[in-house]
Amino acid sequence: MQFRRDIFWRSFSGRCVNCDQLLRTETGLKGLQLMNIPDDCPHCHMVLRRRDGFFLGAIVWNYGLIVFGVLPLILLGYHWDWYTGKTAVTLSVGAALILPFLIHNLAWRIWIGLYYAFLPEQLPKLCRRTDD
Repeated sequence: MQFRRDIFWRSFSGRCVNCDQLLRTETGLKGLQLMNIPDDCPHCHMVLRRRDGFFLGAIVWNYGLIVFGVLPLILLGYHWDWYTGKTAVTLSVGAALILPFLIHNLAWRIWIGLYYAFLPEQLPKLCRRTDD
């Protein structure tokens, strides 16, 4: 098994891992796509939201980015006396409640990119399965 860096970067940049076309989602906020991953690619019709348990990978990435990326920064700010303990708790709770919605699209792109980068034989482009 070899990691396919090109497949991962396609997904990370918001492109389809199969056909390399830009996945556009319509939202009211420019550049900020809240919870708006298409079910399939509008160009090659590859299924992006597979069976029921496939979303768990995105949840793990969402959780990991917040717990191991954002919360340590808040704790360091508190440790270096940039703000009080009450402010640190407020920032932590706010990050835990608000950030999952803001980085959901990023977590999905990382998850899909890693999945297909390690399992490229499951891409429809290679005439393999498109769904479980």
